[in-house]
Amino acid sequence: MKHFPRMIACIALVIGVSAGAHVMASSLVLPTSAQLAGHWQLHQQDQVCDLDLLEQANALGGDVACAAQWLGDKPLSWSPTPDGIWLMNAEGTGITHLNRQKSGEYQGRTPSGAVVVLQRAP
Repeated sequence: MKHFPRMIACIALVIGVSAGAHVMASSLVLPTSAQLAGHWQLHQQDQVCDLDLLEQANALGGDVACAAQWLGDKPLSWSPTPDGIWLMNAEGTGITHLNRQKSGEYQGRTPSGAVVVLQRAP
């Protein structure tokens, strides 16, 4: 019986950690392609590339050649993730993952380490 308070504390800790993990997991919701489709702008410092995230086949349109100069490969498709957006090349290989910063804004890095920001166009 003298270990009973310690056992209760351990059980409470396990329940608290489990509840926290559930809340965190449920906060990462996979957006649909329809929710992300539309006109976007990829920014690197003061330069901008206009891109279109197309719902049909998750194709990428707009000035993909402009984005390719920063990303090192031409992005032709995209895929939503629970925490961001993958931009992929013709083979479907991920070029860069853009992490969600806030609604309508994602941030990633180029192969050289420069920051790029994808923002929904106004």
